[in-house]
Amino acid sequence: MKIKHISIAIIPFLIISFSSCKKYLDTAPMDVIVPSQYYGTEVEIKNALAGIYTYLAKDGTFGRNIPIELEMGNDEGQYNNRNNNSGRVTAMYDCQSSTDTYSDCWSALYSGINSANMLLANIDASAASDSVKNIARGEATFLRAFNYFQLVTRYGQVPLLLKPTTKVTTPNFPASSLIEIYNQILADMKYAEPLVRDIVSIGNGSRVSKSAVRGIIAKVYLKMAGKPLNNGSSMYDSALVWAKKVVNSGVHGLNPSYKQIFINHSKDLYDYKESIWEIEFYGNNTPTGTMPPGSRFACQLAMRYTGSDPNPLVVYGYGSYIPTGYLYDIYNKLPGDTLRRDWNIPAYTYSTNATPRVATAAAASPWDRDCGKWKRDDEVFIPKSRDWGPTNFPVLRYADVLLMIAEANMELGNLVEAMDYLNQVRDRALASRVTNLIAPDQASLRQIIRDERARELCFEATRKFDLIRWGIFNQAMTDCKTAIGLSTTANKARYLTTYTNVSLRDTLLPIPSSELSVNGAMRQNSGW
Repeated sequence: MKIKHISIAIIPFLIISFSSCKKYLDTAPMDVIVPSQYYGTEVEIKNALAGIYTYLAKDGTFGRNIPIELEMGNDEGQYNNRNNNSGRVTAMYDCQSSTDTYSDCWSALYSGINSANMLLANIDASAASDSVKNIARGEATFLRAFNYFQLVTRYGQVPLLLKPTTKVTTPNFPASSLIEIYNQILADMKYAEPLVRDIVSIGNGSRVSKSAVRGIIAKVYLKMAGKPLNNGSSMYDSALVWAKKVVNSGVHGLNPSYKQIFINHSKDLYDYKESIWEIEFYGNNTPTGTMPPGSRFACQLAMRYTGSDPNPLVVYGYGSYIPTGYLYDIYNKLPGDTLRRDWNIPAYTYSTNATPRVATAAAASPWDRDCGKWKRDDEVFIPKSRDWGPTNFPVLRYADVLLMIAEANMELGNLVEAMDYLNQVRDRALASRVTNLIAPDQASLRQIIRDERARELCFEATRKFDLIRWGIFNQAMTDCKTAIGLSTTANKARYLTTYTNVSLRDTLLPIPSSELSVNGAMRQNSGW
């Protein structure tokens, strides 16, 4: 069932569920369901819960828009713009509030929220066991909060809806204040934490676990510490408490091989020690009974080749979004950090789609390389598709948790402890360790940690989020523009477009015009 746009003011009751032999549930897909007829049994509760997860796998969310169009216009990744797509690609910062990318994300997130509200409103009357209901209640409550976290960090003040909408109406929903939204997010997540299962009992990162809840709560507190709330040290204290709960659980650790993390995402393999929570995808978008469709983010980030349509065993790569030379320079600032650099920004591309692939040297300029974090050759689903693939998207990794602890400690003045957690990540990368000679003060360590997050987490939809909460997004974009001007790339003109277009308004997305047309209580964000 394709949902193009659903205003929060007109949300029909939809449940969309999916599963497979490797995915969440062994259940049949559902269609449009009347609420009173739906939540009676354990199977129906699990179906409803799977439906909530579905919205995080939409094109509007992590299937494409969040990792790609809404994130990649930053100092680590850019739109390649080979086809002069000005005015159509949001990552180039020249689109209007009517652009589908903005409304598709808004609609999918609010649809997920409404599905969660439906489950929470009806679950008490179910005949399912208390154990099943408590787990579902915890996951649904957390997912509602997580969707709101995506909304508030991207769109700013939005309506806070905690009750389901079950019929067509046209009420006006005013936006809630930022602090009200964040407080509700934290309340929901903390409520969910004792209800959801331990990740060991789940056995993988496909579902919300205690570790996922704790790590995302830490991320919420880090956001609240920075822009736009600027709540400071108390938020860093809380972030430290929740992130350390993940560490102190004793069940997580870094995968010894950095590249294996991302190979696992493409091969449908699990390593919950490192990959704490990931959005699941499966297949090539061909209907396969109960199996969910694939995603499109990996196709857009894939390494290019100059061939015709793919054969069933070797898959096409668009290279629509590419790394920046600025990111390459961040890697080169750290002695010995070639392992991550050469995996994420390979020094080669492919000349054909033959088996085996024929590799060719990349262009001399680091501005003209491809993203290599997920390599489509690692996909195991056959036949392979030009546009869709089974690669999972990581929402939370253990390395991110360690770097959050490092950052919170640094901001609280605990520099020695901050360096200890930072060095755990660097040791895995075989990069030089940080000492008090390298980072003698808080300001120098702050910059080192910020660079480290780019090196470790590039293309995982964290960079723009980080730059905005640090209050340096526009300066970083200016620095990137300057770097392009000084580079040797022959493609300066088309690369500069993004960094010339960006302005102060772009720390927030616009409220979709389709929402404003039906919700008279909403106001557009500044500059839009």
